[in-house]
Amino acid sequence: MNDLLTSNYFLWGIFPYVCVTLFFVIPFLRMIYRPFGLTTRASGIFHGRDTLGLAAHLLHWGIFLTFFGHIAGVIGGVMGAGGWVSAFFLMATAGGLAAIAGSVIALVRRIRVPEMRAMSQPDDYIVHLFLIAILGVAIFQALVHRIWGVSFTAAPWFASLWRFQPQPELMDSAPLLTKIHVFLAFTFAAYFPFTKLIHAWTLPINYFVRPYQVLRTTAMKFRNRWEFGLVSDKSYLTYAAVVAVVGLLTIGFLLPGPGDNGLVPTAKARTSADEIDVAVTNGGHVLTGYPLFVSQCARCHGLEGQGDGPGAGSPTFSGPPRDLVSGRYRYVSSDNGVATDADLRRVIVAGLPGSGMPGFASLSEAQVSSLVEVLDELWLDRPESGARIEVPSRPETTPDLIAAGTELYQLSCASCHGERGRGDGEAASGILEVDGLRVSPRNFRRDALRSGSSPAALYRRIAAGIPDGPDHWLMPSFGDALTADEIWAIVAYMENELLPPGALVAATGPR
Repeated sequence: MNDLLTSNYFLWGIFPYVCVTLFFVIPFLRMIYRPFGLTTRASGIFHGRDTLGLAAHLLHWGIFLTFFGHIAGVIGGVMGAGGWVSAFFLMATAGGLAAIAGSVIALVRRIRVPEMRAMSQPDDYIVHLFLIAILGVAIFQALVHRIWGVSFTAAPWFASLWRFQPQPELMDSAPLLTKIHVFLAFTFAAYFPFTKLIHAWTLPINYFVRPYQVLRTTAMKFRNRWEFGLVSDKSYLTYAAVVAVVGLLTIGFLLPGPGDNGLVPTAKARTSADEIDVAVTNGGHVLTGYPLFVSQCARCHGLEGQGDGPGAGSPTFSGPPRDLVSGRYRYVSSDNGVATDADLRRVIVAGLPGSGMPGFASLSEAQVSSLVEVLDELWLDRPESGARIEVPSRPETTPDLIAAGTELYQLSCASCHGERGRGDGEAASGILEVDGLRVSPRNFRRDALRSGSSPAALYRRIAAGIPDGPDHWLMPSFGDALTADEIWAIVAYMENELLPPGALVAATGPR
């Protein structure tokens, strides 16, 4: 019951249903109580008609293209089909740009033409502002942040809504701009029936086959065409609403369920792909295993886990997403530099602050465990993990301990991290990954501690180091070179002299 009261559940599990209900119910009520209020308040007779046609074509065709692009994105995201997701990106980007241009032109015309200003109502402006905001956020994310492949995350969430079994946790990993885009879109859907856009519901089915309507000509000619014999606009509204509801429900229930899409990781480095055992809980309606991996991880790490997802090149990331096939995990707790399942679980839940890798704290234990199993399957020739480095009790922080830590830091750490911890040591420029990419040492004055912000996590990072594949270290392990008291002395010095105030907090869970 507590989950139902969280803002996350309300935003992604309840709010969409409220908006869709308003979208479908309010038009019926308006048709019953205000049948003559369904109007476009057409402005074609006013000045600026030369821009009206351009704006109308850009806006309407842009919206159509964007709408069908999103359908492709939903199909591709649920099925794990990269081609459909690419089609969504191209269609939605082109359609979004066209619709924004059309909306801006129409809005400027409405502001500049006095007659239009006089007959305008608030919703005439609000509608355009909504459209520009909804589409602008998405276009900015796609073209500036270059965060692509979000369909893999959002589409399964949409599918869960359609099945009336919402999984709001699937939206946890969605970028902030995606969440804003989706929230604005649903809010606009709720606002839609209160605006003049409601005229879309009264579109007669015979509109596409009606005779030409000539407004001014010297030769009045009409073509006889077959028309649907519907009775009134009210019947058109009913027909459109029923078709829309049935269509949405049909699409939702026809989409493949979790674990039913036959997807298994087939990393190119493998000679054969081992089928992932997809664990399904709660009656088979909660995404786990590889389908959950596609939903939450594939947009960055790729469908085969090789770090080549559609959004891998985003400038918002500190570096390329991890190649999960090679298993070059950095923030480990073992004494031989090989990640344990506990390390994988910690990164999944907490993320890597400052890197672009989000945390998935809302996933259930079963879901996190299933993702760990997927990572284990993707990891080619996974070596045996060493013993976990245990963290002894921390001694009391005293001036003498800090002084000892100062000396030890200068001897062991300053060559890379710099004397004042700004990542500008003499050896900083020579730190390279296995594939030759340069890695900058952490700037303790500015950068987040990616492996955890507790004193115990910092102790373990100093002791374990940061590996980047077999026999290659970005930061050496000091577990054998320093005693436990010496490592704690460095932690005390960093906490009191280098890190921002409050950067280290006591761990609330197992260390």
